[in-house]
Amino acid sequence: MGGVIIYEPDEESEVNEFPWVVTFEPSGGEEWDSFVCGPYEYDHAVALAEAVALDEGGVLAVVQPMLPALSADDVVATISELRVAAEEDAEAEEQVNGTPVDFDDADDEEFEEQEVESEPPSPEEIKAGMERTYRRLIGSED
Repeated sequence: MGGVIIYEPDEESEVNEFPWVVTFEPSGGEEWDSFVCGPYEYDHAVALAEAVALDEGGVLAVVQPMLPALSADDVVATISELRVAAEEDAEAEEQVNGTPVDFDDADDEEFEEQEVESEPPSPEEIKAGMERTYRRLIGSED
């Protein structure tokens, strides 16, 4: 059976103005590579996700905004925010009936940090790339 997960921001959230993407991935024990479609307007993304996932067994569709990160710093800031939120969730989950419980993470592996050898694109380069991508998507050669 298929399913749809839809990110639903508050009505006044600036995220509503962003383009939206749909990630199609296997569910129900199937195995195939997931892929992303978009960008779409919110209503179009939801309609596409529902049309595919609810009619096609073994497909999960995830509808989410495509965030316009214009620099590596923007991405790092978003990751930091998500890590803090995840840590807060994990702390809340480490309690049983209000009593703190120590879950041993013996399976954690150590990872070596790798140095980045290339410079990330500038915000101007990213904007220009987004513009080229959108022109290709809509078939405009201007």
